[in-house]
Amino acid sequence: MEQLDNVNTHLQAVLNKVDRDRAAEINKLKDEEQRLLDHLRDFEIEKENAAAENGTLNVSDDDLIEINVGGKIIAAKRGTLCQWEGTRLEALFSGRWDKKLVRDNNGRIFLDLNGDCFQIIVDYMNELTISSEEDPPEYPIVNEELEEQFQYQLQLLGLNDPVAILGSEIIKKFSHGYTIHGWLNDTSTCIKELIYCSSRNGLSAEAFHQNCDQRGPTLTVIETTAGDVAGAYNNDAYWSPYGGRHAQANKAFLFALSGFGISSPCKMELKDKDNKRAIEYNSDFGPAFGGRDGDWDYDEEEEKHDLIVAGSTLTLNTGIAYEQGPASMTNNKAYAIKRIEVFSVSNSEPIHLDPRKRKHYSRSAKNPPAVDRFTKEVNEAINEKWKSLSVLEAQISSFEESFADEQSFIDSLSMANGETSDIITLNVSGTMMTTNRATLMVAEDSVLAQQFDDTKWTEQGNSNSPKVKEWTSDDVTNWVKSIEGIPDSVASLFWENEINGLELLDLDRDGLKDMGVKRVGTICLLLDEIKSLKVNQDVMTLIEHSPYCFGKILDYLRLKRLHSINLLAEKPALPSFSEDKRAMFETVVRYYFPGESSKLILNERKSAPPSGFSFGGVELYPPSNGFGRPSPLQAQGPRPIFGHAAAPAPSFAFGIDPRGAVFD
Repeated sequence: MEQLDNVNTHLQAVLNKVDRDRAAEINKLKDEEQRLLDHLRDFEIEKENAAAENGTLNVSDDDLIEINVGGKIIAAKRGTLCQWEGTRLEALFSGRWDKKLVRDNNGRIFLDLNGDCFQIIVDYMNELTISSEEDPPEYPIVNEELEEQFQYQLQLLGLNDPVAILGSEIIKKFSHGYTIHGWLNDTSTCIKELIYCSSRNGLSAEAFHQNCDQRGPTLTVIETTAGDVAGAYNNDAYWSPYGGRHAQANKAFLFALSGFGISSPCKMELKDKDNKRAIEYNSDFGPAFGGRDGDWDYDEEEEKHDLIVAGSTLTLNTGIAYEQGPASMTNNKAYAIKRIEVFSVSNSEPIHLDPRKRKHYSRSAKNPPAVDRFTKEVNEAINEKWKSLSVLEAQISSFEESFADEQSFIDSLSMANGETSDIITLNVSGTMMTTNRATLMVAEDSVLAQQFDDTKWTEQGNSNSPKVKEWTSDDVTNWVKSIEGIPDSVASLFWENEINGLELLDLDRDGLKDMGVKRVGTICLLLDEIKSLKVNQDVMTLIEHSPYCFGKILDYLRLKRLHSINLLAEKPALPSFSEDKRAMFETVVRYYFPGESSKLILNERKSAPPSGFSFGGVELYPPSNGFGRPSPLQAQGPRPIFGHAAAPAPSFAFGIDPRGAVFD
């Protein structure tokens, strides 16, 4: 009996300890949950205080936002611009920072960027508004000359990360990453990691198989020395049988992203999903896809592949087992390989192609230590709660990092755009361009910088009279009285409502009616006069040069300016231009950047250009097609932009300058 009592006592003590341990663990969970919720609440209060101090309260998705982007006036609803949550673009137009944003003389938000590229982004957002989440719009394809500027804007506005293919030296265009992920989504897979890179592991069949065999489904991307980009998806696993073996791979496909004479990416699927020669595995060469389905007897035609990598050569003959691609990918066309990358893919959750469905978390949740002291069910419940709290902590950290980046971005962007008084409107042979004075002064020794330095430049539109937006209510009333056909009774309405200059520029038909202006003719006359005031707010500086050439220079200086204040991580590539504009472009460059530095830039280089050289006192870098990739023109051979043999001045027939010609 005594033994039983002792056992019961011991059992009760153990149960009591388990209960205490379990209660202690539950209390730890509760304390951690409360700590995180308090942290989240404090963070939300910090955001609200920042918005109250720097932004506009009670904003609406229906607010109309007008933006002056490098002289191009763009209008969109706030909700349209803020669909991509968690990005810098969303932060910029969220209303949280309205008081910090630089505005032009007409009160529009000013961005010193290429307006055509920004319009492409807004067009995509407009299309996104009317598209379902299940069928989002295709990402825009940008013409070659705008591609670099477009990529830089995506980087600046935080729009290029969600579908970026991390680690790739080949796939840098956002649109290409978008396309690849879309194709993989069709196979219910997504990219996991880079497992083979020829520039790192070596360009050989041995290196390929050492890194890729038995790694499951893979995506191969191949760049030629001419800049063409092709590749293939294998839903099977590579291996290296002696003598080679063919295999089925019912989801395999080939593709071309750029080059090969195509204007947009194309995909070539298997003609027959049951083809037993979808893939060939062979230790003697790298990836090999397709071939004629038949017996194993040797036949020259049978040995052809749709795509095969042998040594440093890519050979293409699409149309055998796979759908036929463009002409330059048929007839055993051979290409020298620059680099190959192979990515493993997994069956994890696919990348959302609709940005509205993406989660923007910069931190991954840590795996907390597993609890195993209690029953299986209790352990599982407690561990699940710890994991959820770990996820919440990672999300809060991501929110804080994102908000800190948002603040830094807005502050830096405001500094880059300067004050309203530093915004310069240029009339470039009839084309309006708007920029910041600091942008024009990036190259300090240039003629352009000297034209707008403090000793020679005065604020545009500066005069003894205040600007319209600075008018008092008395100034506004006197202006209304001066308009022919407007009765004094209407002018009195402006005085009674104490309308100042800034309010005057914002008046519309409804506003005039609310003030008490009733006659339709009077309203129309006032609106026309107010419109004239808005137009006259911008006093333009005349630039008598080609808008095409000057715009190229201005876009480059904008990027240099953004890079100098750490808003762009990548050093901007020199501008590309149309070959038929070469002589004119170089003439404009020589005009604004004369002297020895110009000669260094414009002298023809017989070999590859150095890593950096001077341009008006600013260090420049060899041409590339954005993020370190060679431009199509560079791929044809060394042909530096802003770098060519000194050519004679542009002339007409027989090389005669018309200014010196005599006409009867």
